Amino acid sequence: MAFEIRPYPDFSWSQSRRSTFRECPRKYYWHYYGSHNGWLDEATEEAGRAWRLKKITNLHMVLGTIVHELAAGAVLRARGGGAVPEAADLIHAGRARLNRAWLMSQQREEWERRPGKLTMLMEFYRGSGPSRDLIEQIRDKLYACLRHLPSSESFREAVEAPMVEVKEVDRLDFVELDGVKMYAQPDLLYRLGDAWRIVDWKTGARHASHAPQLRTYAVYLQERGDLPPGPVIGRLEYLSTGDSTSVPIADRDCADERERIADSVAAMRTYLADPVRNEALPREKFPLREDTRNCSRCQFFELCEAELEAADVAGPF
Repeated sequence: MAFEIRPYPDFSWSQSRRSTFRECPRKYYWHYYGSHNGWLDEATEEAGRAWRLKKITNLHMVLGTIVHELAAGAVLRARGGGAVPEAADLIHAGRARLNRAWLMSQQREEWERRPGKLTMLMEFYRGSGPSRDLIEQIRDKLYACLRHLPSSESFREAVEAPMVEVKEVDRLDFVELDGVKMYAQPDLLYRLGDAWRIVDWKTGARHASHAPQLRTYAVYLQERGDLPPGPVIGRLEYLSTGDSTSVPIADRDCADERERIADSVAAMRTYLADPVRNEALPREKFPLREDTRNCSRCQFFELCEAELEAADVAGPF
């Protein structure tokens, strides 16, 4: 099917979309609406700028992507008859990918021409590059995650399980939930005995939002319809420390999460001028976040900078 240029983007729901909406409605606007069609030659200057900024990443995010890619490849190779990879080999591959991201980020002019093809780290876009302390922090975390990966319980079980699905980093699978596309594919899905295991690889610290994410994956699993029913156990693998947490997920948990997703969808749609076409309200109807102290870290900061400066002058002094 030929590519079709559409005036408005598709509406969908995902964990990341909900998180962005909660974090800052204005960031949500730039990411999902203001940058739409920004890759076209005839795009407005604002849309093109928003689309380029949307492609900016940072070392923590690049690290997470690399670890997820290496984890997926390692599971598939081991299940395909290959040897379980040595941690040293995974670390070597991870370092090479981090170095490529570091080098690409220094090609500013080339990135401006092809932002969808090259990596641009925020540390280079806004400055001269990551600090020595940050480089050492990311390198240490990479080493720790990839040392713990082959010995993690989920990795060992997935290699031996009779049925396994591995999330492909560049592929987005979705299900229809109440007429809305829902993107929620887990990193790893396998069955042991009569129970499904849903695995989420984590490269950062523990956070209260992680366990609820597993319930979203369980809803995705229920909606798939092509998998036999059975108990569901979610597992969070904190690779930087080698710890894990298992979370049994009951039908009641899934019913509650469905309600939360429906509430999230309804809240997002209040910012639409036309819900059928998914036409957003004007940009100014998407408010800036109340606490603006971290706005300078957002990739869209320069699009809001003048407005933020005007807001800062309000007050008694």
